[in-house]
Amino acid sequence: MRKILIIPENLLEMGFQKLKGDDFDCGGFYTWFAFYKNGNELHITYEFDKDGNFTNGYVEFNGEVLKGREIKEQDIKFLIELM
Repeated sequence: MRKILIIPENLLEMGFQKLKGDDFDCGGFYTWFAFYKNGNELHITYEFDKDGNFTNGYVEFNGEVLKGREIKEQDIKFLIELM
């Protein structure tokens, strides 16, 4: 992910829960959001450097990182509908 997919405030409005993130040894940190529905889990993780600049992010569905084309907000909304 090249930029933040959905800002944290909007994730919370969509029903995501903010989970406890953690710090990296290099001084950076990550934040982690989860959405649960019908026994399925959708996780979005954002990683930041020590200055708070976004560096990386990924989406997991039921424990598997989604790969391939770049995921967009509409894809997340569609996954939630499918759940």
